[in-house]
Amino acid sequence: MTARTSAQALADVASALVEDHEITSLLARLVSDCAQLLPADAAAFLVRTADGGFELLSATSHRVDELELYQAQRTTGPCADATRTGGPTSAVGRVRIVDRWPDVGQEIVDAGFGSVHAYPMHWRGHAIGGLNLFAVAEEELSAASGVLAQSFADFATLAIVQPVALADDDLAERVSAALEGRAVVEQAKGVLAFQLGLDMAAAYDELLARSATNGTTLAQVARNVVRAAQAR
Repeated sequence: MTARTSAQALADVASALVEDHEITSLLARLVSDCAQLLPADAAAFLVRTADGGFELLSATSHRVDELELYQAQRTTGPCADATRTGGPTSAVGRVRIVDRWPDVGQEIVDAGFGSVHAYPMHWRGHAIGGLNLFAVAEEELSAASGVLAQSFADFATLAIVQPVALADDDLAERVSAALEGRAVVEQAKGVLAFQLGLDMAAAYDELLARSATNGTTLAQVARNVVRAAQAR
C-alpha cells in the first residue's frame, strides 16, 4: 500500500497544471497514481487521433503498452468504447471480457487480467480519449472508486488541452505533442534494452527510475538517452 492519498495525487496534478507542465511526465504520473490508488494493477491512457483512430498516450508498463496498442490497432475494446460513447464501460470476469471484445478481450485475459474498466476523457462535450484500468481480480469498482477514476481521466484531459479554450487545430497540436513525447520514450526504451541487455518492461522501469533520481521529466530523460546513443 502507498502512503500517498488520492487527495495528494490530485493536488499534485492541479499544482502542475497551473505551471508550465510537461505532458508526457504528467500523464506517466497519473497512470502510476491510478494503479496505486485504485483497485487496479495497471492503467493506461488511449487518445483519439484526427483521423478517428486511436493512439497510446501513456501506460504503467510495457505489457500494458502492448495491450493498448493492440486495442488501438483493432479500434475496439473498453477504452475505445468509453471514448465513442462518452460514458464509462467495464467487464468483470474473464468469460465476459472475451464475450464482449473477442480479440482484444482474449489478449486482456491472456495478460492475466480478470476485470477491466474504462472512463472517457471529456473535453467540451465530447471524449478525446479514455483511461483504462486493468485488475487481476474479478471485481466491480465501488462508486467512490469510479468517481476517482473519472477524476483522473478529467485531469489527464486538462494535462493535454490545458484549462483554456482551444481551437481544434490547437487541440490537435497538443495531442501531437503528447504522442511525440511517447514516441521518444519508446525509442529510449529500445536503446536501453539494447545497451543494458534488458527486456522492454525493465527498460521502461529504468527510464522511470532515472527520471525520479535526476529530478528531470520522463521525456527529457528519454531524449538524453536517444541523443547519447546517436552521438556514439
